[in-house]
Amino acid sequence: MSSSSRKKCLRSQTRETIAKVYEFLKIDARDILELVSDPVCSASPILISKLSEHLNSVRKRTAMAVGVSERTVTNILAEGKESDSKFKSPHKDRKKRLKKLELDNFNVDVIRSTIQNYHLEHRELPTLLKLKGIFQDKLNYDGSISTLRTALLKLGYKWRKTVDNRRVIIERHDIQKLRFSYLKNLLRYRQENRCIVYTDESYILTNHVQNKGWGNKDGPPLKRNLSKGQRIIIVHAGSEQGFVPNALLTYKANSVSGDYHSNMNAENYEKWLKERLVPNLPPNSVVVLDNASYHNVQNDRAPNSNSKKIEMQRWLTEKNIAFNQDMKKIELYDLIKKNKENYICYKIDDILQRYGIKVLRLPPYHPELNPIENVWGILKNYIASRNVDQNVTEIMKLINECLSQIDEGMWGNTCRHVQKKEEEYYRHFDMESEFIINLDESSESENSSFDFSSKRFAIIQMKTCLVKLLPHLRISPASTAARTQPFAVDLRTPMTLHPADSRVRISLL
Repeated sequence: MSSSSRKKCLRSQTRETIAKVYEFLKIDARDILELVSDPVCSASPILISKLSEHLNSVRKRTAMAVGVSERTVTNILAEGKESDSKFKSPHKDRKKRLKKLELDNFNVDVIRSTIQNYHLEHRELPTLLKLKGIFQDKLNYDGSISTLRTALLKLGYKWRKTVDNRRVIIERHDIQKLRFSYLKNLLRYRQENRCIVYTDESYILTNHVQNKGWGNKDGPPLKRNLSKGQRIIIVHAGSEQGFVPNALLTYKANSVSGDYHSNMNAENYEKWLKERLVPNLPPNSVVVLDNASYHNVQNDRAPNSNSKKIEMQRWLTEKNIAFNQDMKKIELYDLIKKNKENYICYKIDDILQRYGIKVLRLPPYHPELNPIENVWGILKNYIASRNVDQNVTEIMKLINECLSQIDEGMWGNTCRHVQKKEEEYYRHFDMESEFIINLDESSESENSSFDFSSKRFAIIQMKTCLVKLLPHLRISPASTAARTQPFAVDLRTPMTLHPADSRVRISLL
């Protein structure tokens, strides 16, 4: 029998036919044996014995008749006994889709705090396998390591490989720096008694309902449309004092009529900003927004590598950046790359600054620091539990109904909850710093390997603050001349000491 016939998938009808062939041959063998065993028949005993042996090999004869193996016939007969002669087609071997890790506010909060505090609690560096076990307990996560890796990359984490080929997870430095800058500016604005206003956009589908619910068994079942339905865009803003009055905007996406149309974009957002938000903001407010693309549209965007040479020269001239007329495009673009960060000006910032309003952008991948995200969660749960008609009119009614019930008290609670998280993140910069001393003149790049156990590196992970760190260090001048020079240690940034010219000698006690 060929290997292709062995691997052939037998559908339910074929399996049933094989079972019937077996039953037919079994009955046929019994009838023939009864006939030849009759005394009237003059068959010899030897012939009867051989015929009996052949006829009783029903499985073998069935397999030969239908072209399958005896083992297949055995399995089909066993299936027929278990399923009361009802055969099913075997399922195809489909590759299972990896389960997604939903990155809502709660999950992001748990993931970030777990990674930040991991080495303090376990005295070791986190790996994917170890984190997967923790998230199984904390988040009921049952996905794969690959899915977890994808989720962590989206949150701004990366991996570093050690010299012994171990991969450890660390948060990108640029994400940490942006988070620190955000928290520092936010603290300063609060000390200035400015009103912090959080803005965001969301959407709700007309068929947004709960997956399960209670109902009367005698009554008609609630129906759920198979399509996702139409998308309703929601834009709003709020602070500890509640929603900004008259700032709510709701409209149907991709509509061709009305002042607002299509999905949310830079044009619609700027229109909402000028007409509904700015006129209703308290003086000297601070507007907090995320990093959506339409929030970051620039006024005079710097030329890119594909821009014309004359455009590069014009931009450099307008910014008073010196260049030679005989410079090639690659040289001009190199000048632009080095200086463009100093000349970024966003349209939204320009609009708000005209009214004395400051703009503060959330660090990337930090939805848990925006209280209005919790408000969206309340709104969506409210609609899902009451969305019976599943149409635009019903959704609009439920949106207004729910938002009218979210008062100053609820906003105050969610803002205080976020402030606790801000304080925790801010303390992290003082209480969990890595003090890295590189005694080699060459600095390590972000993607290079390094050895945590090598004598070239001393990594001291702080549990509290510098006061508790100092008893574990010995700091002494490297030379007599260095005794008169001041020395300061900044635990928020790595410091490199060169043996030839360092002013101090640091060693573990």
